[in-house]
Amino acid sequence: MHVDVGPRGEWSSPLAMEGAARDLRTAPQGPDAGPGGVPGGATTLAEVHVMAGFDISRRLESLTTSPAAPWTDAVIGTRAGGGFRRHLEEVVPPEEAGSLLRQVLDDMPAAALISGYGLMRMARRKGHHPSTLTPTGALDRMTDLCSGWRTGGTAVLSIAAGEGVPMQDCPPVPRPSGADPSAWHDIGPLQMDWMRRRRLMDVVVEPDGTFAIWAMFRDTVGEGEGDEVVLHEYTVRVGGTDGVVGSIVAEPRVLPFPECPAAADAVGALVGSEVSALAPVVHDTLTGIASCTHLNDLLRALGGVGGLLSLANVR
Repeated sequence: MHVDVGPRGEWSSPLAMEGAARDLRTAPQGPDAGPGGVPGGATTLAEVHVMAGFDISRRLESLTTSPAAPWTDAVIGTRAGGGFRRHLEEVVPPEEAGSLLRQVLDDMPAAALISGYGLMRMARRKGHHPSTLTPTGALDRMTDLCSGWRTGGTAVLSIAAGEGVPMQDCPPVPRPSGADPSAWHDIGPLQMDWMRRRRLMDVVVEPDGTFAIWAMFRDTVGEGEGDEVVLHEYTVRVGGTDGVVGSIVAEPRVLPFPECPAAADAVGALVGSEVSALAPVVHDTLTGIASCTHLNDLLRALGGVGGLLSLANVR
C-alpha cells in the first residue's frame, strides 16, 4: 500500500492525499517460477484507490474511494489526529476491519504528520532558519512521546537551544530493478516536496499452521525529476503458529535521530499476542520512549494481515 500527501505551504494549510493498496497471492516456487526465482503467477485478491482532502484544521472534507463503501460518508469531518482512528473503529463494519480501504485510511493521520518534514526541508532549501520552522508548543507535545523525542535527546536539546528540528542526511530511494513486475501495485513518480509512505507485508503460511511475515515501511520526500530520498524506514520479521506471535524482530534502517533505533528493543513485548489483535496491543504496550510512532504504525498494520494468514495457502 502507499499514501501520498501533498506539500504544505505553511503549517496550517490544506492537504491533498492519495493512496492505493493491493492484496496479491503468488504461485508456489517451482518449475513455473520466472527469471531470478520470481513466482510464475500471481492473483490479485483485492485492490483499492483513495483520494482525500483535508482542510487547514486537518479535518477530512472530501473522500472518494474505488470501490465505494457506504460507511465512508461517516468519516467526513473527522480530524486527522488521535481521534481519526478511534472514529474508524466506530464506523467501519466488523467484516471490513482488516480491509484494504480501512488500512489506507488508517495511515492518513501518519501521512499528515510526516508532511511536516517535507515543509521543513522545502523551507530550509529556501533559506529559512531552522528555529523559525518549529511549530508552536512542539516540545510540550513531543517530549517523551517516543524514543527519538526523549528528554535530553538530540531533537529536544536542539529545539530547546533555538536550533530547530535537526534534519538528517537522507539516502536516495533505490531504483526498482524490474526483476519482479508484480512486486508493487502501480505507483507514479513522487512530486517535488510531496511525501510518500509505502508499506509492504509478505505472509507465508505452512501446512502445519506456522507462519512468517516480513514487513516494511518507508517514508520518502520528492526531490524533483522523479527522485526520492528516505526519511524513515523499518523492517519487521514475525514468526508464529496459528495466528499467535512467537517471535518478532524490528530492524531500524533509516531514522532521523540517534535515539530513534532504541525503540526496536521493545517489540519483544508483543510475543504471545494474536496477530489480528495487534492494533490495540501495540497501542497499550509500546508507549513513551519505548516506542517509535512510525514503527508502531507498522506493527499496528500487521493486525490487518490476519485475513491473509487464512488466504496464503488457498490455491
